Amino acid sequence: MRIINFDICAIVLALTVLLYLVIRRYTKGRTNRLILLIAALVIISGLLDVYDSLFGTYVEQLPSNATVQFVSNTFFYLIRNLTTPAYLLFLYSYFGVWYLLKNKGIHFWVVVVPYTVMTIGMIVNCFHPLIFYVDAGGVYHRGPAIVIIYVIAAIYLTVIFSITIHYRNTVRKAEFLMLLSFGVFNMIAVIAQRIKPEMRVEVLALALTIFMTATAIQRPEEVVDAVVGTLSQNGFFIDMRRAYAVGRPTNLLLVKITNHRALRLNLGLEIYNAALQRTGAKFIQMGKIINLYTDVYYNGRGVFAIVTEADKYDQTLDMGRLVVSYMKESFTINNLEIRLDAKVCLARTPNDIQSYSSLMSFVNMFHRTIPPMDKIIILSEILDSQDYRMKSEIDNIIKRGIEENSFRMFYQPIYSVKDDKFVSGEALIRLFDEEYGYISPALFIPAAENSGAIHDIGDFVLEDVIRFIRRGDFAGSGLKYIEINLSVAQCIEPGLTDKIKGLADKYSVKPSQINLEITETAADYDPKITDENIFRLWNMGYKFSLDDYGTGYSNIKRVVSLPFDIVKFDKSFVDEMDDPKMWIAIVNTVNMLKRMNKKILVEGVEDKRTLDRFIDLGCDYIQGFYFSKPLEQAEFIKFVNEHNSGRVSHL
Repeated sequence: MRIINFDICAIVLALTVLLYLVIRRYTKGRTNRLILLIAALVIISGLLDVYDSLFGTYVEQLPSNATVQFVSNTFFYLIRNLTTPAYLLFLYSYFGVWYLLKNKGIHFWVVVVPYTVMTIGMIVNCFHPLIFYVDAGGVYHRGPAIVIIYVIAAIYLTVIFSITIHYRNTVRKAEFLMLLSFGVFNMIAVIAQRIKPEMRVEVLALALTIFMTATAIQRPEEVVDAVVGTLSQNGFFIDMRRAYAVGRPTNLLLVKITNHRALRLNLGLEIYNAALQRTGAKFIQMGKIINLYTDVYYNGRGVFAIVTEADKYDQTLDMGRLVVSYMKESFTINNLEIRLDAKVCLARTPNDIQSYSSLMSFVNMFHRTIPPMDKIIILSEILDSQDYRMKSEIDNIIKRGIEENSFRMFYQPIYSVKDDKFVSGEALIRLFDEEYGYISPALFIPAAENSGAIHDIGDFVLEDVIRFIRRGDFAGSGLKYIEINLSVAQCIEPGLTDKIKGLADKYSVKPSQINLEITETAADYDPKITDENIFRLWNMGYKFSLDDYGTGYSNIKRVVSLPFDIVKFDKSFVDEMDDPKMWIAIVNTVNMLKRMNKKILVEGVEDKRTLDRFIDLGCDYIQGFYFSKPLEQAEFIKFVNEHNSGRVSHL
């Protein structure tokens, strides 16, 4: 009498795994699909074993049932023994060494040949029953060639042990032990069932291992993005770390939606997520259209990563072109037209990006390192350019600059229309690197904000400028104050006021000699902390300017409520002043700010015509190349002394 309880438990366990993966939509990626396949094979094996066990136990064995039993046993052997090579394929995918199967070398044949031999043996058994047979009375008998099945199983288990042990360093110890359990559990089950044939535990052993694999090892919820419907950022990290660990080459297509912040703000979270879902699904569909296997990941912040096999470079390049074309097209969700601005880059790993840590840095900043082109950027074609190398190494350049004190302060004179002389200057930081020369602040400031180095840079600026104000030649120049830019990160520092006061006290500098500049973005980043810092410093006697007015989202209520003494017009006002509509906006903005008792500073003035036009409009301060470029400290003091001795308006 066969005991089918074990088979029923196996079916329930495997069905639970199958339903869990399908309902939660954890079906993306080759590894997840292989788990689904194994779960399905276990369910079918369990059902066949239950069906066969009914004969002679719950159903009388009759000669008429012999053929049915023979067919069911044949399919049972074929399906049951397919689970082992399927699990081996899972390991190749899980460890990231699927590429070893592509060249049809020894790994390919180790997977294919044993099962092929068994399949041929089962076909031959239909005509010459050497493996098993069912007699006229419906009784099952093992044949002399049954050993073939055990030999083939032993071959697969040996390879499974070998693969798992060889790549054990790419997984956690607990995962390694669980992966080994497949072979251990199945060996124990085979021996137990051989000793007691009525104990049908082989399928249960399979079900237990696949249940552990799905819930404790693979953990689909950790590698699938439930919102976007693609693989997740964590899945990308895991897979690429293994790829580098095992030396697996890949093609990596990176897509950055550069306007993702604006889309999220303007569309709302629900529609924004729907747009991401549509985009991820489109990328998956593109791979199917061109017959290219892809793993599509969403890495957050508008970044998709598409990984393909190394030998599919040309097809991956074609997919990249499809992606670029797709990004140029608008689409509609809930009657809202959506346009995705994007940068697309194709790289080969590890050829173009030699290490996993370098890959992580590249993924985070590739959209800033590649040029703004309306086509796919092939990384290998720009690797040797100085611009790319500088951008890709910017974090190290900044770190080197901090360690070697390579930052320098420059000052651009600010002209007062009322006083007809230079009364202040804006402190501007520059970074000099021995290899790349002067680095643009437009490059290193955003990178420093992203890495956190902006705090060290901000501290340097504050102390260097305040020390400069303390110098005797500054006091003798007639300059009233220096304008110091505060970054977004500094504005939300809880200890900002104490830091500035401490430096001012250290160098005996008066608050009136310092004017702090804050951009619109910084003012709105974290209003509560920013407002507290601004008002505390203002109550101490420090003055404030609103920098780059007109380039961000100008919240008039914020402009009015915060104690800004000066509003600085961005250079874009100057560049577009000949546009009649823009000039109307400029005139009305000046009039509005004047009625609020705000002083107005115009940046980017480069010629006499522009100077006169804004002076006639009633602006208070002028800054730009018409007077001077930013100068080093000594040159700045010399310039101010020379020009303040006469009338600056005669320049």
